[in-house]
Amino acid sequence: MTKMIQVNLDVQNVDQNEAQEWANEIVNVYADMEVANVNVSGNKIAFQAGFSGMDDTTSDDIQQKIEEYATMTEIFQINKISCS
Repeated sequence: MTKMIQVNLDVQNVDQNEAQEWANEIVNVYADMEVANVNVSGNKIAFQAGFSGMDDTTSDDIQQKIEEYATMTEIFQINKISCS
């Protein structure tokens, strides 16, 4: 079973379609990551993320991958990342 962690991003200068694609593209960069329930609203991006088949994933595990991915892509400015 995959444990899903809620990810919330406060961003600037984000296009809704680009943000949706950005969140969904994570699974192509990290083959073992799953993303669900992507919601882009104003300057906020929210989704659930987890690692396939892992039930012991922590918020810190997900936050590390999101930060790494954000550094690689840099299509918009992220002010804050929270994972819970």
